[in-house]
This record gives sequence, C-alpha cells and structure tokens, in this order.
Amino acid sequence: MEPIIKLQGINLYYDRGRPTEVWALKDVDLEINKGEYCAFFGPSGCGKTTILYVLSGMESERVSSGQVLINGRDIAKFTKRELAVFRQIGVGIVFQQFNLIPSISVLDNVALPMAFLGISLERRRAEAQKLLERLNIAPYALRLPAELSGGQQQRVGIARALANNPPIIICDEPLGNLDSENANKVLEFMRELNVKDGRTVIMVTHEAWSLRDARKIFYMKDGKILRVEEPKERGDVVQAVSKLMNQQLNPDMDEPQIMAKTLSNMLLRGYSVDEVKRFEFFLLQRLTDHTEGDVFREVLDRPYRSGGVGLWKGKAAKIAFLVEGIMEQRHTVEDIYTMLEKNPESPLIEEVQRMRKWLLEEYTGKVDEQQQLRLDELIAERLRNIITPKNFAQVLNLSKKQFGLGLSMRTANRIAEKFESILGGGENVSPAMKL
Repeated sequence: MEPIIKLQGINLYYDRGRPTEVWALKDVDLEINKGEYCAFFGPSGCGKTTILYVLSGMESERVSSGQVLINGRDIAKFTKRELAVFRQIGVGIVFQQFNLIPSISVLDNVALPMAFLGISLERRRAEAQKLLERLNIAPYALRLPAELSGGQQQRVGIARALANNPPIIICDEPLGNLDSENANKVLEFMRELNVKDGRTVIMVTHEAWSLRDARKIFYMKDGKILRVEEPKERGDVVQAVSKLMNQQLNPDMDEPQIMAKTLSNMLLRGYSVDEVKRFEFFLLQRLTDHTEGDVFREVLDRPYRSGGVGLWKGKAAKIAFLVEGIMEQRHTVEDIYTMLEKNPESPLIEEVQRMRKWLLEEYTGKVDEQQQLRLDELIAERLRNIITPKNFAQVLNLSKKQFGLGLSMRTANRIAEKFESILGGGENVSPAMKL
C-alpha cells in the first residue's frame, strides 16, 4: 500500500548563506501509512515542529532538497493555489497556542475554515455546531474564546481542525498549555479520531507519557530521525522512550539529570518554562544529595521573586514527600515513565478546586460555571505568586464583562483576606482589604 505521507531526502535551512544559518532538517526519510497514529518525540529545537510545518505545506517552500509526497504528489512543487486548497481540505492542524480569533464566537471560529470553500453561513454554523456537540462544548458556542478555559479552547481548536473533514490531523504540542485532566481528554479524543474515524493522526511532543497511544514513534535530535519505533503495547512505549532518553536523546546526561527533567515536566505541568527550569535545578540538587530535604522543601515554598520556586506550602510538602520516596526506593528512569503513564498530572488542579469551594463556603450569592473557572485561574496564579493579593481582590471585584467575577468590593476583600490567611502572606495586602 502506498503511504499517505512520504518524505525523501528532506533538507531544510533557515537563513541559508547568512551567519545565522540553521540546518533544521537533515536528510530526513520517513513513511506514514493511512490511518496510523504517529508521534515525533525529542528535545526542544530538534526539528519536530519543522517537520509538521513541512507536512502541512506551511514550510514546503523552504525545503532545499528532497520530496514531500502526500498521496504520491510532491506538495513542495504545488502552486500557491494548490497549496491553499491542500491546507484547507487535506490537513487539519491543532496548535499549542490554540490560535483562535478572539473577536468572534466559538461557533464562528470553528465555522471559519468552511468559509474558504464557499459554504453558506447557515450550513457552516450547522456543521460547526455538530462538531462542538461531539467535543462536549456546544453550550459555549456563542461565547468568545477568552471566556473558556484552556482545555475548552483546545477542544475548539480540534473542532476547527476537523471543520473541512481532512484525512490527516496534525497536532503541534497540543497538550502544552493544558492541565492533566484536559490533556487526558484531548489524548482520548485524538485516539478516537484515529480508531473510530480512521484518520491519520500525527503529533509532536516532548512529554514521554503523551506517547501512550502512538503506534509509530519517530525519535529526533538535531534535525535528524535517530530511530523509528512501532510499539504494540503501552509498556513497550515506556521501555523504548527510557532507553532512547538514556542512550541517544540525552547522551551527555546521567540518570539523575534525566529523572530531574522527567519529574519536573510531570509535577509542574502548566507552569511557565522558567518555573519548570528553576524547579529542575533544585530537584537535581536534591537527587544528587547536594542539598538536604528540609532545605529542598523550603525552597519549593519560597516565593519565586525571592529565588524559590513559588509553590504554596501544601504543594511544596506533597512534592518534597514524593521526591524523598523516589530517592528512598531508588526508582529508575523506567519507573519514572511508568509513573507518568499512570498519573501524569500536577496535583495543583484538585487542590485549586478544593480551595475554591472553601473560599466560597460563606458566600450566599450565586456563582456560575464561568465564574468558577475564573476563580480557579486566579487561585492558581496567586498560589504561584504570579499575582499579588491586591490583584487577586481587584479581579474578584471586576465585572464579568471585564473577565472578573463581579463580586462586591467588600466580598472580594473578605475572600482575598481569607485566602491570604492560609498562605502566610499579608505584606502586600492593601489596608482596604483588611476592613
């Protein structure tokens, strides 16, 4: 059977001939069959996303040599018109940053790709509504993207990618901005698109646990494909990824370094790159016995602006306890990936929801779903020291149209003060907040 996608001798440069020249892809050869679930896995900057852009036609004009064959046709030689048609009906793309148009409704975001095919507005919206229903977000059809949580926005992005019924779905780090619960929902739907719809699904990821459903894995480093794995069982994925991480993807790293990187991505899922890197540094110090357990726990709880990681006391204690257990049991990298497979989530999401319920215990007013989601975001941001106590209270008081909660100033101050009482803060709380 002729593969649906075939790359032959692909070389791609950025800024070729200039001092800033980068050789992004090097002699890449690969085949993907119709209906396969594939993943490109490797460290940041290895060329994973560049390959997706080549496959989708977004970077085909930059290909220096080789062929990009989709259903036997070289899209690198397409005219602009042919390429535009291919992007509309040949492939659907799901982005990490969602890329939704903020000024139009969720429904119209999903319907937009159909407009380029000349489909009537009525039919576009009817088909978009069906897609939203399939992804369980139909109740939010008339809202703006900013009024949805990250997980809901990503599902809108998937619906938009499906709008013109493409046979190939390409996902560029689709889990990067999601908490674990929503990440798992997205993975389940991607699997459904592959198994039930028979679509070819291609994903880029740097997180080992998200490879669980892939049946062909391309391991990449420095613009090259190091190896192609075709695991049959999930356990095979764990062993294969662990081996490659140790032997090829990170040959200069020892086991504690790999464990620190793996655990950091797992435990601080949804945090910023800088926060994860700082946590990884302190975690490696603990794993190599260069710092004591009580010092490690203290630095986790210390505010980010004061040189710590900026976790709150409960989360810091939970992570410190987990790390001590890993050290005591002398877990291997394989054990870490098994943990990722079973529980790849940061515990923050459940703690935030419990804290929200506690903060609202004495509030007698009505809080709708959108207000709950906004309050969850605020709690998470305050726990991570992204916003001050004063900012927290101000957003509680802002109207819902301004993406606040619309609480009275008095109620907002009381809730903020209650929150600060368990964080041990108070130095940044305004006098009005203490009334």
